[in-house]
Amino acid sequence: MALDFDNCYRALAARDRNFDGRFFVGVKSTRIYCRPICPARTPRRDRCSFYATATEAEAAGFVPCLRCRPELAPGNASVDAKAQLAKRAAVMLEKNAGLRIETLAARLGVTARHLRRALRDELGLTPTQLRQRSRIAKAKQLLQKTKLPLTRIAYDSGFASLRRFNAVFRQLEGRAPSALRKAR
Repeated sequence: MALDFDNCYRALAARDRNFDGRFFVGVKSTRIYCRPICPARTPRRDRCSFYATATEAEAAGFVPCLRCRPELAPGNASVDAKAQLAKRAAVMLEKNAGLRIETLAARLGVTARHLRRALRDELGLTPTQLRQRSRIAKAKQLLQKTKLPLTRIAYDSGFASLRRFNAVFRQLEGRAPSALRKAR
């Protein structure tokens, strides 16, 4: 497969996760090859060569980077740990929106502060925002598929009061829960 040098270098400079595992960059000055998401300083254009596979890079005489571990499949290196943690936390919060952040962090084996940072960096959301989105998603599903009263939907979605449910729903969806039900 022929790689376009300009596109590969742009993806490398941007550390674009969409290109992780699609190509590898060999740095001629250090004889090291990396993934395009490597946190190391971006090399100059004239020092880069691009390869479709890690095997091709090694055959060209490059050794794997110890930071991004390109010889491992994407998702298995330490550089992917934060993304994996955020993903696991989001899944756990989706299943149980009532979990406190400290409890969730303990179940995942990290501190609450580290979990907050990972969620903010990877998803752009705080744990509270993620929890609220999960609760609202469940509420929307109940609003559209059942004829339960709004109070019951609020409590079943994990809200402690109807007032808070209405406020958060209006904030995230731009309309009241009853308006969504009427539109159905």
